[in-house]
Amino acid sequence: MNKKIQLIRNSVQLFFIGLLVAGLFMKFKAVFPLLLIFSLVVGNFFCGWVCPYGALQEFFGAIGDRIFTKKYKMPQNIQKYLIFSRYIVMALLVAGIGVGIYETVNGNKTFTSTVSNFSGVVISASLIIMAGFLIVSTVFERPFCNYLCIDGTKFGIASLTKFFSVKRNKKSCVNCKKCNRVCPMNIAVSDKDSIRNPQCINCFECISSCPVKDTLSYGKIGIFLKKIGN
Repeated sequence: MNKKIQLIRNSVQLFFIGLLVAGLFMKFKAVFPLLLIFSLVVGNFFCGWVCPYGALQEFFGAIGDRIFTKKYKMPQNIQKYLIFSRYIVMALLVAGIGVGIYETVNGNKTFTSTVSNFSGVVISASLIIMAGFLIVSTVFERPFCNYLCIDGTKFGIASLTKFFSVKRNKKSCVNCKKCNRVCPMNIAVSDKDSIRNPQCINCFECISSCPVKDTLSYGKIGIFLKKIGN
């Protein structure tokens, strides 16, 4: 059953990549607010199942598995601080949007002209950066998702209140740490009773890799105030 979960997830990912290639993905974005509300209860499924760029990073990672002998992970003592980079990027973006709205409302023609002139450069630079992250994905899992993605930040924050998530049975856990090694978001799953970490994307890789039946599962977890930070 665990392997079937990944087959289903990969099929869903391919479907949304197909929508992106067909030019229909932006139309689907109209339901993103519903997915955000959905995350409040069941966690972030957007990043692990829907996002085409997240899926592409995984697929490039699979290519890397066939070329390179080792995948790299950020040490946990660095990871716990570096994950805040996503929030800094989001804050800067919100501040930039605020400045743009203010200048536009106040009729600053120099500002709007400058933005218009540099829009092409920004788009080109963004495409180059995204291509670069796909290359890095061959040796480092989901680097963009881990440290820069604004959508991941929004869905991660929303998922802090979730009532359902991955949970661990401490009694049957053999502490092999396979779940830690396969987690693309570098979460120390083996140290938790349940996962309320905003980095979690509900990919269920940890559940699929667990060698002991029913040690890791997806289900109802404790309330937010008691489990925050897990």
